[in-house]
Amino acid sequence: MSSNGIIHVRIDDRLIHGQVAVFWCNAVNATRIMVANDDVAANELQKSALRLVVPAGLSSSLISVDTAIANICAGKYIGQKVILVLKSPLDAVRMLRGGVELGIVNSGNLSVREGTVNLKKNINVTTAELEAFKQLHAAGIKLTAKLVPDNAEDDLMDYIKKLE
Repeated sequence: MSSNGIIHVRIDDRLIHGQVAVFWCNAVNATRIMVANDDVAANELQKSALRLVVPAGLSSSLISVDTAIANICAGKYIGQKVILVLKSPLDAVRMLRGGVELGIVNSGNLSVREGTVNLKKNINVTTAELEAFKQLHAAGIKLTAKLVPDNAEDDLMDYIKKLE
């Protein structure tokens, strides 16, 4: 477990859903799910919907990226087992620049959207997201691509290198 309480970082544009709520929480024995996303933090309806998916007995934090950075850097989650869920690698870069130790970042689902290219099944990125992944890698962060804990762990950089 990391010193800041974050035990798993996942990029998944679906945020909290079955794979995160059931498989990942059980696999890492999480005590809290944290979604750090500015749009979610400002949308009470979306926060209410996401809270319904959080498994019983787990705490949740649905907060902005800046609030997450401040809370993590202040040591608020030390001693907890937090799964940090981000909607985009751009948010991961913000977290890193804000002083948050990320270690390994696992990419789950990034949907097909206008202007995306396919990296791997279920992972589609814009040019900005691709650059964000490269920045994370350059900072020494291990990037993995794994939908559920039982899947083989793929190195996301192997897929990124194929695009170049």
